[in-house]
Amino acid sequence: MSLLTVIAAYIHLSRFERSYLNVLVPSLVTGVPACYLLPLLYMRLFGIEGSTYAFVYVYAALAAETVAFVFAYTHTRRRTLRLPFTFSYQNFTFLGVACLVLGVVVFSTLLLQFHEFLFDPRQIYINTRVGFGPQFFLSSTFAYLAIILILFSRRSPLAKASVIVIASGLLLLHGSKAQMVNVIFILILYQVYVRGRKVGFRGALVSALSIGCFVFLLFATTMRLGESSGEVLESISNYSDYTRNAMLVIDSHIPLQYGRLTLESNTISLVPRALMPNKPRNFGSFFLTDQLYPEWFDADTSPAFGVGVQYADFGALAIVYIVLFALFKGWLTRAFVNRLQSYKHPGDLFVVAFLCDVSVFPIGIGWFLPEALLVAMVLRYLSKLGANRVCLERPSMAYVSSSSPRTANGIS
Repeated sequence: MSLLTVIAAYIHLSRFERSYLNVLVPSLVTGVPACYLLPLLYMRLFGIEGSTYAFVYVYAALAAETVAFVFAYTHTRRRTLRLPFTFSYQNFTFLGVACLVLGVVVFSTLLLQFHEFLFDPRQIYINTRVGFGPQFFLSSTFAYLAIILILFSRRSPLAKASVIVIASGLLLLHGSKAQMVNVIFILILYQVYVRGRKVGFRGALVSALSIGCFVFLLFATTMRLGESSGEVLESISNYSDYTRNAMLVIDSHIPLQYGRLTLESNTISLVPRALMPNKPRNFGSFFLTDQLYPEWFDADTSPAFGVGVQYADFGALAIVYIVLFALFKGWLTRAFVNRLQSYKHPGDLFVVAFLCDVSVFPIGIGWFLPEALLVAMVLRYLSKLGANRVCLERPSMAYVSSSSPRTANGIS
């Protein structure tokens, strides 16, 4: 019932957008396999874990979250949210290449230290979980910015593809499969909401199957040789721990945290350990790891807990918090989609990608909306440096695509 509800909400939003590739696709492509399909596989292999109450609560919360997001998105008035300061449509090529260079330079410090794992990026990911956050996450964000900025430049398709391929190669060296899939999501959002391309059901199905094949290849590159089919299935099904761990939190009766975990995830996670030597290890969702998986916690690894984090904070009222947050997120996503369609600026695409659950800040925990808005503001400011003309917050003064015979230089 939960899965059918999510699918119905997706179809409703797709008809509203007249495109089956839309803002809900990034979260569904990752969420449906992790929260529905893989748990089914896991239950077939190992049986059901968790109480009936925990099972129903988790899947009710997942369905309610999607429905609330779609409701807010489709019922928000088509009004463009205004931001301060003027902007321009110049410097995108320079800024894109500069971000790519910065990403390579920042990540090269890790490659120099872990050069023996150059052809095994997964080991780089494992060995940089603690103490290397600034280098690991900043280089990823710079790579995403390079891709977003070069898409808006007036360079040839070959030049754009070159930057995207190099940035994707940099992300591949990070050893995270999700970061590679995020590149595809950014390209989809750009085509749909900047280029205005609408994709029907068949096109969306082909795209979903292509993404699935791509993810399977990424899994294949990280599987160890000699694993039996059962071991492979068990390894893949373990990616369904979002729901199982959430049920474990509910059934474990951990004392109510009154929002502490959510607050810590959005604040302490941003502070580098170099600036905070006494930074605790069991903050945010890591507190749950310490309580429920002490062996994992000692090994500096942490599973995902899904809605279990909210349940630990707010108890049975967690579903109310989840719905209210989804309503706000749906409203804000629609507002920035309207901005992106009106102004077609890379700063707006960055925020839209963030709101669509593309991990442009791949820290793993927290929801960094102020930081995403700050990046958008910085891109707006940098885009007007040296520009003869700048743009005001008027939809009629929208960006002219590079494919148009007109150029963007004359827009004021």
